[in-house]
Amino acid sequence: MTPERAAVRIVETRLNRPVHSIRRFQTGLCHYTYDVVTGDNRPVVVRMAQPGNETIAEGAVYWSKRLRPEGVPLPELLAYDLTRQKFPYAYLLLERLPGQDLGDVYPDLSADQRRQLAREVVRIQGMVNRLPAGPGYGYATGYQAKLKASWQEVVQAELDRSRLHLAQAGVFNSKVIEQVQSRLSRFEPYFASVPATPFLDDTTTKNVIISEGRLSGIVDVDVVCFGDPLFVIALTRMALLSRDYNPDYIDFWCEQLNLGEIQRQVLTFYTALFCVNFMSEIGQKFNREDPLAADAAQVARLYRVLAELLAALDAAR
Repeated sequence: MTPERAAVRIVETRLNRPVHSIRRFQTGLCHYTYDVVTGDNRPVVVRMAQPGNETIAEGAVYWSKRLRPEGVPLPELLAYDLTRQKFPYAYLLLERLPGQDLGDVYPDLSADQRRQLAREVVRIQGMVNRLPAGPGYGYATGYQAKLKASWQEVVQAELDRSRLHLAQAGVFNSKVIEQVQSRLSRFEPYFASVPATPFLDDTTTKNVIISEGRLSGIVDVDVVCFGDPLFVIALTRMALLSRDYNPDYIDFWCEQLNLGEIQRQVLTFYTALFCVNFMSEIGQKFNREDPLAADAAQVARLYRVLAELLAALDAAR
């Protein structure tokens, strides 16, 4: 059974409705995700874990049940089955939130709309931040997860993963990793002071759904990260820079948090870390049929962004 056929059968079986249309979302690395409209025009989403990624689906169920009662605007979980007994995939059947990913509408938003969105995302992250601290550091499908002993280990693991992927793809000069690695030690005292604060790690230019200029909700929460909430701001900043978008949204986000100088330097370091992460994804296949193409303009842009971030770090010393 193909993934698309499985998604159709899941909707037909669990909702007892025929499928009018189905299309696959192109984002995501570990799931087959489909946008489905039933015969009576009900929009739903089917997320199916690729074999070997069932734990991630378990995390999505866990965090939906934990976060929705706290007021976090996740889509309603309509049905799920993690056993693979009836279908070849562990799956979640979800409410389809109206709107599009932030990255798809970002240039059309006014500065005031971006500012309001920053306020709303900070409010939602605050709900998550107030949950109990984690049992360790890193990405967790629940509070029973085995995590790292320090935040610095999480940061180093991101660099190590990018190092491996860069070597595999061979698109960028591997020295870019060492340029970031060499600046890590100056932030070791900061990393040692970071508590295991829970935060949503992927509320970036994707997973933040916008409808008519306003936040509709947050999707694809498979894990919660325990550590430094600045991480997700840096990832969002890098996502905007990679598309050559005006990053004023990040300025509004930082204003809401009233960041100090060392936090702003750490944010720049994290952004450089994610820049090499973006570099490492070019040339990788992941769950796509073809590898992510090495577009010359994008390669040049990422080299430029990294150089500017490193220069900003050095100027702040």
